[in-house]
Amino acid sequence: MTEHQCFENIAFNASEADDEYHNCTFIGCDFSNRTILNTVFEKCTFRTCNLALSKWKNALREVTFTDCKLTGVDLTEISKFSGDLTFVNSLLDYCNLTGTKLRRSRFSDCQIYEGYFDEADLSLSVFERCNLERSSFFKANLEKADFSSAFNFSINPDTCRIKKTIFSEYGLRGLVAHLDIEIK
Repeated sequence: MTEHQCFENIAFNASEADDEYHNCTFIGCDFSNRTILNTVFEKCTFRTCNLALSKWKNALREVTFTDCKLTGVDLTEISKFSGDLTFVNSLLDYCNLTGTKLRRSRFSDCQIYEGYFDEADLSLSVFERCNLERSSFFKANLEKADFSSAFNFSINPDTCRIKKTIFSEYGLRGLVAHLDIEIK
């Protein structure tokens, strides 16, 4: 286990990764096009890292990604014990979070073009000032999630659990987009 260390400008290979990182910081590191297996990241921070097209098959607990590139990242096989993830000012276009259990996660000032959140548990999560254009939430659990400042989303209330989900008055358009009606 590696604890309380800072890694800067390192290109990580799956074979080089330790089994567990606790309270570590990764700055400007490259995890792109990698499959990360059997490595636990707990209370870690990733800043300005490139995680594009990476596939994660591990546990991520209380992890923060700030100013990171996560284009095409695949988190579909992260541990069911993962959660409390925070994404700040990060690029998550084409990310795949299908079927993940990411309760209490926070997405703040993120670009999430055509992200896949189908069948994900995002209850109690917050999408703060996020652009969710063309993102999919089919059969997602969005109970008590906060979309009050998110924009360009389209969520079908018939296919998602949205009990006590928070939307702004402006965002209500995203709940009726599937009806192909005109709102003036």
